[in-house]
Formats: sequence, structure tokens, C-alpha cells
Amino acid sequence: MSAHAELDVLLRSGNFVPTLGLASVVLIVLSAIVFFLRHRKASDSSAVVAGKALQQKGVADTSEPAGPKVTLLYGTQTGTAERFAKQLKNEMSSRYSDSNHYAIVDIEDYKAEEVLCKEQLVFFLMATYGDGEPTDNAADFYNWLIKAGKEAEAGEGQSLLKDVSYGVFGLGNKQYEHFCAVGHKVHAAMEQLGAQPVVRRGDGDDDVDIDADFESWRTELYSSLDASSLLDHKEGGVPSSSAIMAEASIPAYTVQLLSGSLAQEADPLKDSNNSGSNANNPYNARIGVLRELHTKKSDRSCLHVEIDIRDSGVQYEAGDHVGLFCENGPGIVQDAGRILGMSLDTVFNLQLPDGNPDELTPPFPGPVSLRSALARYADLWAPARKACFPALAASASDEKEAARLRHLASPEGKAEFSDWVGSPRRSLLEVMLAFPSCKPSLGAFFGIMAPRLQPRFYSISSSPKQYPNSIHVTCAVVIDTTATGRHHEGVCSNYLKRMSVGDRIPIFVRHSGFKLPKQMGTPIVMVGPGTGLAPFRGFLQERAALLKSGVGLGPAYLFFGCRKKSQDYIYEQELAMYSRNGVLQKLFVAFSRDADDKVYVQNQMQQQAADITEVLSQEGGNVYVCGDAKRMAKDVHAALLDMLQSTSGLSSSDAEYRMKDLINSSRYQRDVW
Repeated sequence: MSAHAELDVLLRSGNFVPTLGLASVVLIVLSAIVFFLRHRKASDSSAVVAGKALQQKGVADTSEPAGPKVTLLYGTQTGTAERFAKQLKNEMSSRYSDSNHYAIVDIEDYKAEEVLCKEQLVFFLMATYGDGEPTDNAADFYNWLIKAGKEAEAGEGQSLLKDVSYGVFGLGNKQYEHFCAVGHKVHAAMEQLGAQPVVRRGDGDDDVDIDADFESWRTELYSSLDASSLLDHKEGGVPSSSAIMAEASIPAYTVQLLSGSLAQEADPLKDSNNSGSNANNPYNARIGVLRELHTKKSDRSCLHVEIDIRDSGVQYEAGDHVGLFCENGPGIVQDAGRILGMSLDTVFNLQLPDGNPDELTPPFPGPVSLRSALARYADLWAPARKACFPALAASASDEKEAARLRHLASPEGKAEFSDWVGSPRRSLLEVMLAFPSCKPSLGAFFGIMAPRLQPRFYSISSSPKQYPNSIHVTCAVVIDTTATGRHHEGVCSNYLKRMSVGDRIPIFVRHSGFKLPKQMGTPIVMVGPGTGLAPFRGFLQERAALLKSGVGLGPAYLFFGCRKKSQDYIYEQELAMYSRNGVLQKLFVAFSRDADDKVYVQNQMQQQAADITEVLSQEGGNVYVCGDAKRMAKDVHAALLDMLQSTSGLSSSDAEYRMKDLINSSRYQRDVW
């Protein structure tokens, strides 16, 4: 019995007070209180010490699982790698014995230096962002592992991970030169440290069908694990794919429908004082300027947006990116509500289910109306994921539709899924339109079917040296037709198009390595057609401010491209001003539609090959490229290689080596999408 409980019993005893004098009672009470306080202080101190010890060791539980342990680590920018980690865990849980233990960990929270060497079986789901860079949450781990791998290659720690088995699946886009570079390097570093791969490295291409790539890799992984002793197996062997699908639960939030006085929608950003330093703390900024950059002769649109950050504490540098939280348009929201068969005025709360067996991410804040939830939180035009098809089948009232959905989700339906969903990138709403009896619950729709709408990133087109109180965005408004024949509007660009001065938008800054050289006397070459001009506008503003303050500048060359001078020559007057005042030494503009022969930036560069090569070879200058990764960046890269060969006499292999050296020394930088 505790000291507090003993004192309580004594004081409540009917015979206690009458038999003692008042002074004795007071003395006993005071003594008991002192004893109790000392006892509690000692207990609390022990708890604090134990808690600190656990935190320092980077573990949540000192107990070791009885069976084999599997750790799944993910580095993600948009949530796909996290989704794959959960899918892999759920499938392995159904496929293998219940004695195996699984842990899904955001790699940002993983204490690799202390626990990686103790792992039995670990999987890395690693996305590559930008020009071969790790995602924000994976940067620290990635840098540590690559450094450890290099040390092992030099003879230190080659057997550090000799008892660890592992697998790597990289996520990327083949339109980028450094496709799945992070996954490649993580796989290589693990091998350098002595770990044993259980399956080939997987590469997922988001430009085609990343889910199909992941499925192929998982098939090989399971074949390897089935033949190994790394995991405990089920009695009776591996269950069939149909049995695994039937056993799998439908991940879903618990839904609380609200009515009456409780149905008051909350605004999660009202009166927000968030710092805008990351996606978890967006600053609710005001639109200060919004204007069209194309002339009236253009049939397209490009916006100049100035976002007011006055008194916000938000800080940025020229070359950084700004993340914008956007909303779906009212038309698509109405379509989604009609497909779901629910009123857009429905107000509800989402909660994690008891125990959260499917490891759902925390739901978006509520109470919220269905209209707001569909606008703010659901990526309605994202390609449909195979993982949501069993849930769609479970919600179908028509058995033929349910059977068809189950078939598309099965290994036997892989080719049909690829042809109908994967290759044309058919969206979830388009799939639901084709299967009209599907009426999923709100919990399942937001839990497994509709991906969370992610912020969109833009290269900042201003410098804080000239605009400390605002962030500028240069945004092409996207309107096109998809492979399925659907009219498509870019979510964020059209959201900005609908906005007005004074409206607010949640933003945050993501810092980038795309920066001017520290020595401002270094010559620079900038290549940025269309909205690829954005970061270079910030660079030129920075150079103008430095020049005004008396700093000496090296020469700057800009290659810009657009269709027609009379339609989409954005920031023309500004560029002319910078050419006149010495901020920009040479300006080359390629107009691809003003003549019979199309002229692009790479053509202009070829004409200036001698000057560019001199900047690269003799003057130690930097080259920057910003814009389209699919075509322009590749064409510019090829042009640079050709220049090095034609003007410097380098062989093809020597020119490639020279380009890699420029990349590794940050003298050739790209900000491409």
C-alpha cells in the first residue's frame, strides 16, 4: 500500500482521532506527508531517468520479439513510399506466420547509427527527389549511410552489417537523368557495409506505372523469402493470392457524422501563426499581387503571383522552392460528391480505428464538410491504385462489377490492369464512374482509395535582397487532355487562377541547393525556357542588389526560350533592364514558333559553344538549367556534351566524365520537373 493510501486509511478510521490528542494527530499527518513527498520524488526521478535512457537508445520498447523481426523504412516526398511500406507489411503479415514481427518507421525517426547493425531483415522504400536528391525526411539517414559506405570501401567497417539482410525498392521517374539514384546508392552502401541482399534492387518509374514495378519486385521478393529461413512460415505453406486478398481487411477510418449544433466546420488555419518552415507548419499567407504574364494574343496562361510574408518569420533564399497547399475546383468536387452518392454539406469527423491495425496515417482535422474534405484533402485526379480495388469491390452492390474489380486487382488481371488503368493513368473517379454500383464509406474512401492531396512546389522567382516581404511564383496554367480523353486541369495552377488579391493560401519554404556561387565573380550560364526562367529571375535580382552595393560580379549569360515574342515572352522588360545595367552580360532568346524552323535554347547554345566551353573549362564557371525534365533538360545536357567534344577535343567518354565532375563539384546544377 502506498504512503498516500495508508494515510487515507488512518484518517478515515472511526477510532483514530478520538484516541489521540490534536498535537499527535498533526505530528503524524505532517510526518506522513513528508514521507509521501519523498517517496513520490524518488519514484518520479527513477521514471525520468528510465525515460531518458530509452530515448537516448532510440528504442520504444526494451523487450525483444520472440520471432523474426522485419523493419520497413521509408523515405517519401508524396506518400507513395510510405504506402508501399504499409502494403508490403500487410501482405507479409498475411503470407507468413503470425510469429513474425513488423515495424514501419519513417526513416527520419530511425536511429540508424545505433540499431541498423542489430536488424535481422530490413527493407528500404526510398524515393528520389529532384536531380538525384533524397527526400526531406531521408536526407540525414542517406548522408550518414553514404558516408559509412565510403568509409567501408576505404577499409573501415566492411563487416558492420554482416548479419543484416535487406532489400531496396527505389521510387523515381525515368524522365530524370538520375533515375532512382537514392535507391541505387542505398543498395550499394548496404553492400559495402557487408549486408546481404535478399532480392534484386527494385526501380519504380512514376512516369509509367510505378505500382506495376512494385508488384514485379514484390513477386521476386516473396519467391526469395519463401525459399529462405529469414521468416517463420505458415503451416501448410504459402496461401494463394486469392486467399490473401480475401483475408485482407479494408483500411478505413472510423466516421462520426455530425448534425445540429455539432455540425460546425472547423478552419484548421484560422488564426494560425505557423512558421512556414515545413509542410507540417504552413503559414497562411495573403496573395498580394496576381497578374497574367502572357499577352492577349496567347491562347495559354502564365501567372505572376506575389505572396505576402510580411511579419511572418518565413525566410527564403534565391533558388529555394515554395510549397503551396491548393484545392480541387468546385466542378470536380461536385462530380466526386455525386459519384459517392452523398450530400456535399455532410459534416463529419474521421478518427483512427481502435488499435489502428492497418497503420493509417492520422486523418485530416475536423469537423469538416464533405465539400471541404474533397476540395482540400483528396487527390481526385491521381491515377487509381491497385490497392484500392479490393475496397471498391467490397463496396459494389453489383456482383459482376465486384468480380471484375477483384480480377483487376489479382495477379491474373495484371495485364488488363496495366492496359486499362496503369498506362493511360486512369483516375480513381474515372474508375468509379465505370463501376457505378461502388459506394464506399467515407472512412474507406479517405482511408485507402483517395490519396492525400499533396502540396505543389514552385521555384521561387524572387530574391529576398529585393523582396524580403514577399515570395514570387511564376506559374504556367495547365490545361490538357489525358490519354483517356478526359479534360484535365492542373490542380494548383488553376487554383491560383481562381484566386484574387487578398485571398489566403497555406505555404512553406523548402530550401534548395540550387544557388548562385559563393564567389560572385564566378561566371555563370543560365538556361531556362518558359517558366524555367523563375529561379534565374531571383538570381538576377540578387545580382542587381549586390552590384548596387558595390560587389564585383562575374559575367552572366542567360538562354531563354518561348513560342512567340508577341505572346509569351515573360518578364521581357525586366530582362532588357538587366542587360542594360550590367547585371546580365548576354541574353539569348529562342522563339520556337516565330519562324518556319523551330529554334530552341539548345540551338542557341550550340551557336555560343566557344563561350560556354570557355566558361566551363578555363574560367571555372557554373551552368544552371531549369525547366522540363522530359525533353529540354535532356537536350541541353546532350548539347553540353557535344560542345565539350567539339571545342575541347574530348572523346565521348571523357566528355561524360567531365560532366560528372561538374555535377559532383556543384558547377552543373539542375532544377527540373
